Amino acid sequence: MVAGARRLPADAERASRRVDLRGVATLSAAVLLIVLPLVVGRADGWPAWTWVCLAASVPALAAFVATQRRRTEPLVNLHAIAERPVAWALVAVATATATYYALLFTLALYLQQGLGRSPLVSGLTLVSWVAAFGLAGQIVRRLPERWSPVVAPVGCLLLAAAYVGLSASLLAGEHAEGVLVVLLGAGGLGLGIQFSALVGHLTSAVAPRYAPDISGVSTTVMQIGGAVGAAGFGTLYLALAGRGVTTAFAIVTAALAAVSLVAGAAARAATRRRANVRLHGWRSNTSTA
Repeated sequence: MVAGARRLPADAERASRRVDLRGVATLSAAVLLIVLPLVVGRADGWPAWTWVCLAASVPALAAFVATQRRRTEPLVNLHAIAERPVAWALVAVATATATYYALLFTLALYLQQGLGRSPLVSGLTLVSWVAAFGLAGQIVRRLPERWSPVVAPVGCLLLAAAYVGLSASLLAGEHAEGVLVVLLGAGGLGLGIQFSALVGHLTSAVAPRYAPDISGVSTTVMQIGGAVGAAGFGTLYLALAGRGVTTAFAIVTAALAAVSLVAGAAARAATRRRANVRLHGWRSNTSTA
């Protein structure tokens, strides 16, 4: 913090702005009321306080929105977030991220508690996912600009296909570690393509002055989506584990595939509007010429 204060260039536009303390307080309260019960609720057997917290998060979010609408210098510019290319992109990022957090949780349960694998094996199994996710950014940045409207949806389709492959292989009785590693690599590549494409889309979909708003909201949305995904699909897996851990994990991965398709539809809705604007501009220029 000291080095940043001394070395980072000042933002002249925001230097005179006051911190929106009401916005910080109401948003922090709302996120806490959502995330805390989702993180610890299942382990505690979903006591009454978890449901009270989740119910209280609704008026807390409403209070945050109300404060932002009244402020001249809000914590988050709601007008920028409400734009269709931004809103749908946030939905796509949140839902796809939810499947990843859910996979992390349920895969660890399946490998360690279900199959008796060591924590080391469980962790190393995900290396292919992480490596492919990192590679995706390098791929996306080299794609032609005209492909940008379809890159994120294609990434979601690849992610869904990987989940379907996992589910089908498990139901067919295939438990080979190599198959699992390959399919996880495909899933990581799909998620990475979707994530990299939508981050670029969000960056260019708004004016530069709204970049802090988009950055903060996207990070918060991903964390909430991850908590919801881990809690929801983790509960589903544990509820089905009594029928057999392999069947339970296969059903969960099939459900993750369905959610990935929802993310793909949201990504397409976010990028289609941008593509239509470009096409309209091209036609207008052609007509003028």
